[in-house]
Amino acid sequence: MAGGKCTKALTDEEEEKRREDLREKLREKLELEKSSLKVVERLLEDSVAADFLVDCAKFITTDNYKDAVEERFIAKLCGYPLCPNKLGKIPSQQYKISTKTNKVYDITERKCFCSNFCYKASKTFELQISPTPLWLRHHESPPEITLMKKRDGYVQSKLQFIMDVTVQDQCMKDPVLPLVDSCAQHLIQKRITVDKISSCLRNIVGSLHLTMSNVSTDLNNLVRTFRFTNTNVIHKTPEWTLIAVVLLHLLSEVSPVVQEALKTPASVEYLSTLMDELGLQEQDLLNLVQLFKTPPQ
Repeated sequence: MAGGKCTKALTDEEEEKRREDLREKLREKLELEKSSLKVVERLLEDSVAADFLVDCAKFITTDNYKDAVEERFIAKLCGYPLCPNKLGKIPSQQYKISTKTNKVYDITERKCFCSNFCYKASKTFELQISPTPLWLRHHESPPEITLMKKRDGYVQSKLQFIMDVTVQDQCMKDPVLPLVDSCAQHLIQKRITVDKISSCLRNIVGSLHLTMSNVSTDLNNLVRTFRFTNTNVIHKTPEWTLIAVVLLHLLSEVSPVVQEALKTPASVEYLSTLMDELGLQEQDLLNLVQLFKTPPQ
C-alpha cells in the first residue's frame, strides 16, 4: 500500500512538471512571437538600415517578413525594407503573358516593389531566413545573411519586368488568363487567409494529436464561404492564432476526428493554457465560436 502511494505521488509530480513545461514552452513561444512583431514594425519604416535587416533575420520567420512586405505595400511603400521609394501606379491585373516565352507569369508579389532589383533583393533575403521555428533556433547557428548589391548601370525595361517575375509554368494548351479584378482580389484574400491559418494550425495540431491532412480540406471549404475585404485579412500573429483555434472548433462540427481530438483532457488543457497566454478565458473562445455559427431558424 505504501509503495503504491509513493508511486502515485511520483506520478503526480511528473504530471505537474509536464504541465509546467508545457506552460513554459507556450510562454516562450508567445514571447518570441511578440518580439518578432516588434521587429516587423521596425521593418515598416520608410527606410531600414542594411545592418538592421541582416540582424533581424535571427528574430523573424519567413511569414513575418512576408507580412512586412504586405504592410509596406498597403502603405504604398516599396516592399523591400532598404528602399525608401513610394510605389507609383500599381498594375491591376494578377497575371502577365509573355509573347516571347509563351508562358503565364503571376505578378502578385512583383507589384509590391518599385523595381526588379528590389523584388530580387527581397526574395534573396527572404530565402535566407531560417525555416526553423523561432523557439527551436537556439539549437542552430544564426544564418549568414548576404544582401544583394545594386549593379552599376542597372537598367529596367518592360521586357525585363516580365522575365523577372515568378513563373507559373503553364502549358499554353491550358492557359491561365487574367481574372476580373473583383475575383482576383477575392482569390488573393482567400489565399492569404488559408496560408495564415494553416501556418498557425501547424503549430497547434500536433499537440492535439491531429495532422494538417485531418483539417486542410474542411478548412479550405470553410474559408471559401467567407466574405473578404481589404481589412479583414490583416491581423497580427496572436490574432491569427485565435482565429485558427476558433475555426478548429467550427470544423469539429463537420469532422468527427477533430471533434474527438478536442475532447481529450490533454487537448482541453493545451487549449486552455493557450487561451491564458493570449489573455482570454474559455468562455471568450466559446463566444467567438458562437459568432461564426449560423443562427437557428
